[in-house]
Amino acid sequence: MVKFILVVVIVVLVYSQPDLRLTVADWLRNASDFLIESVQLN
Repeated sequence: MVKFILVVVIVVLVYSQPDLRLTVADWLRNASDFLIESVQLN
């Protein structure tokens, strides 16, 4: 459920600010790394 919410937020960010797609892509990599680390800690 949490991942679904994150995906929705990411999609909204990408569509609301198309000029920042490269920045969003970098943010996505960082976020996915963070998610992987947080899952491993749990």
